[in-house]
Amino acid sequence: MPAYGMDIALNRKIAAKRDPNLDREAQEWVEAVIGEKFPSGSYEDALKDGVILCKLINKLQPGAIPKYATSGGAFKLRENISLFQNAARAYGLGDSELFQTIDLFEKHNIPQVTQCIFALGRNAQKKKFNGPTLGPKMSDANVREFSEDQLRAGQNSLGLLNEGMNKGTMEGSRNIASTVDNQYLTEKLQTSMRNVGRPARSETFSASSEMSESSLLSNDYQRSLNSRRLSQRKLSSSSITNLLSNLQNIRVPLTSPHTYMDDQRQQREEEEDEDEEDNEHHLQTLIDLARDTNSSRSDKLHRLHASLEDSIGMVELLSLLRFLKSSSSDVNINEPPLNLYSSILPTLSALLLLENDI
Repeated sequence: MPAYGMDIALNRKIAAKRDPNLDREAQEWVEAVIGEKFPSGSYEDALKDGVILCKLINKLQPGAIPKYATSGGAFKLRENISLFQNAARAYGLGDSELFQTIDLFEKHNIPQVTQCIFALGRNAQKKKFNGPTLGPKMSDANVREFSEDQLRAGQNSLGLLNEGMNKGTMEGSRNIASTVDNQYLTEKLQTSMRNVGRPARSETFSASSEMSESSLLSNDYQRSLNSRRLSQRKLSSSSITNLLSNLQNIRVPLTSPHTYMDDQRQQREEEEDEDEEDNEHHLQTLIDLARDTNSSRSDKLHRLHASLEDSIGMVELLSLLRFLKSSSSDVNINEPPLNLYSSILPTLSALLLLENDI
């Protein structure tokens, strides 16, 4: 299926992330596990039908997929991929490690397929698989249990540690203050020695007078102490009272009561627009299939499946089809669960009719 516009840019971005070395490592590991080589052709073409992946998961977990298709149309081969995904999830893989059917079948995201194979390799090592390995081994849980005595001893040690850190911080602050004072006195003394014999002006008095070295040092040092005391001064009770009064007088604008209702209304309108676009998309798909006289039945089935998967996802679609096929009584489209899928019912009906050659 050709790509247009943003799809082309997205495909280029995904292709740029692809690492041929990782693909080669994954292929070599799969070949070693299943005991057979990939058919001639590209890496993704060999995996496309899902047969090799089903063989792989059966080697790692015997009986994981009792039966899978080795030939047939696109619908059966896509089912192979779905069977592999369910078996891999049961083997321990998370949803973030799996890939979507179109990622492999339509080659939308081959790097994600390779990542899934590497995740299988890691889980195989964790489950003590007696065969070839792939990637690093997953770490095991290392749970440690402590007795009540050990926990209490640890809490006491933490208290002593905090006390020692606080004591060291206070002593360090005193040493720094003492060092700063000594440096300050030394610099003033050196300045005064250089200015011996020169008239000095007192910053306290406007009149000019000569001052001795000791009086100059005494005045400057006293001003330094006064400035430090001012910087360490605490707020008075009246200042705190004024601050609290000012804070209480601040008016915070209230949110309009209509804002929440407007947001809810806008959200409903957006949901209705999305439903309408979804209906138009499915209707256009049915019109295109009705006008298409060149495509085969399997191609039309594939297009219907792809359209439904884009709307509700592969797993939900398979569950819905299983419900419709296994239901022994009549189903009502106005009752659950069909009333939840009103937008896709025409496409779903077309799929069922085409599968049964009606």
